[in-house]
This record gives sequence, C-alpha cells and structure tokens, in this order.
Amino acid sequence: MCLCVLQTLASVCQGIQHITSALPYAEASTHTRQLFWGTVCATWLLTFVRQRGRRNFSIVDRVWPLFPVVLAAQWVNESRDSLFAAHEGAACAAQCKAIVGVVLVTVWGLRLCYNSVRRGDYNVGAEDYRWVHVRASIDRILPQCSAVRWAVWELFNIVFVSGFQLALLYLIAVPLHMLMRYPGVVARGTGNMAADKWSCAEVSLAALMAALLVLEAVADQQMYEFRQRKQQNKLTRAEAQAGFVHTGLWRYSRHPNVLCEQAFWAVLCVFCSMATGTDLGSFDNVYLLAGPVLLIALMWASVQLTESISRAKYPMYRAYMMQTSRLIPWKPWSNAQVINQAHAKL
Repeated sequence: MCLCVLQTLASVCQGIQHITSALPYAEASTHTRQLFWGTVCATWLLTFVRQRGRRNFSIVDRVWPLFPVVLAAQWVNESRDSLFAAHEGAACAAQCKAIVGVVLVTVWGLRLCYNSVRRGDYNVGAEDYRWVHVRASIDRILPQCSAVRWAVWELFNIVFVSGFQLALLYLIAVPLHMLMRYPGVVARGTGNMAADKWSCAEVSLAALMAALLVLEAVADQQMYEFRQRKQQNKLTRAEAQAGFVHTGLWRYSRHPNVLCEQAFWAVLCVFCSMATGTDLGSFDNVYLLAGPVLLIALMWASVQLTESISRAKYPMYRAYMMQTSRLIPWKPWSNAQVINQAHAKL
C-alpha cells in the first residue's frame, strides 16, 4: 500500500511539473522548480517532527506569508538584467509596473508574517485551532484499519496540506512573474511599444491594491486588539457578552481580512494582465485566473468551517450572522429587518 501511495504521489508531481512547464510566460526555471518541490517536501516532512508531544500540521500556515515573497525574490534574480537595466519609453514604463508589483507583494507578505508572529503562530507547538475539527471530521469517515487511516491521512497531508496549498501560492504569484519578464520583452521590441506610460486604469488598480493592504492590516489590528483585551479581561460589556469581535470593520463584514486577501490577488492578476496587454478572456491565458479562483474557493471553505465553529462556541454568533454581511461590507441589518426576513421565509 505504501508503494501504491508513493507511485500516486510521483504521478501527481510529474503531472503538475508537465503543466507548469507548458505555461506561456510562466515557464518555471530549474531553480524555481527546485524551490517549489523542496518547499513541498520540507513542509510535509516537518509535520512528522513532534512539537509538544504531537504532530503539527500548521507548517504550511507559517510558510504562507513568505512563499510568494521568496518566489518574487527568485524571479527578481532571474529577471535582474531586464528589470534593472536602463530603459526608455514603453520598456521603462513596464519596468516601473513590475517593480510596483514586486513591492506590493513583498509588503503583503511581510505584513502578514508580522501579524502571524505577534499572534504566536510561529511558536513551537502553535497550530491553527481548526485542525482539531478537520482531524475529527476525517477520522469519522475513515475505516478503523490503522494502516488505511495512516495512508489516507498522509496522502491528504502531502497532496492537499502541502502540495495543493503551495501550488496555490505559486499560481497566485504567476501573474507577477509574467509582469517581471515583460520589460525584457518590450526591450526586444516584441511587446506593446505604444504603452509608454501608465494608464488611468493601471494607476487605479495599483492604488486599489495598496488600499486593500491597508484595510487588511486595519482588520487584523482590530482583531488583535480585541484578543489582547479579552486576555486581559478588559472587554466592554457588549464585547464580553458576544465573545467575538464585531466592531470597526467587523461591524460591516464578518470577514473583512479574508475579503481583502482575496481581492488583492484578484486585482493583482488584472493589473499584471493589463500592464502586459494579456487577454484574460483567451483560453491560452486562463491559467492566470486559476490562482485567484482557487484562492476564493479555498477561503470560502475555510470561512464555512470557521463560522460553524463560532456558531457552536458563541450563542450570539447566529444573530451576528443574520445582521452582518459575510464578506462584502454592507450596512448591518437592524433587529426589525432580521425579524421581517425570518417571517418572510415562513
């Protein structure tokens, strides 16, 4: 059985490598492939290292903020000749757009890493609280045979926990790679030579990405401050009764940080495509949308799990769900509106 599992994993790895190497503009260099597969193997193997007496499956969570930044650094090194050369006209504009993209992604990663550090996510033994529920759910559907349970769990561990999530991080960063290669394309005279300056749409998208980074930071700061007050028993009466943050940005959206995260990478994809003149409607370029779409799907499932835990833990969370938009910020419903909506469904 172990041999069968290893053969399956080898086939999956070969398939992903074949697909990756076929992507136009996003050809993975040997160093990038080594970085990707080395990180996948390392995150998987580190789950076998016991922390405080048990295995820890939050290794990828610690890599999440840093992996796109490391990829960007690798791609900057590969594109340094065209990215930092003296260009004029369209090549210079493409150069500036690429640098802006790299800076925004780097800020995203470092800010998220800082937030994870202060929350204690990098402490020895620290693990996302949702893993307890994931393990329990998987254990309920697995047969009692210990060998089968081990094989299925390890397959899930390397394919989804390590492989899929790191592949997702690679995919959301692929548009940036395309953008970083573009100054060299324009300098060789094969790009859009007419685009010698920023368009209003490109400036707006860059500003929107910066705004999303700020809003995500504000949402995380509000959550952090709430948790600090909770630990210090300094909550207001309303906060103590609820038990969860529901003020500030969280008054208008139940997951403002998740919304900003999803929107940032989606906007980055559009920005990179627009800056390089890439048609996202073309079938040949549909792979550029894979990262943002898969990210939205993964985070939607994550939000579902988070809210199911919160409903069971906090009695007032159901009322919060009825009054507050899930993602898109919106004016909270009043009690009367909630009651009227409930009557309308009867």
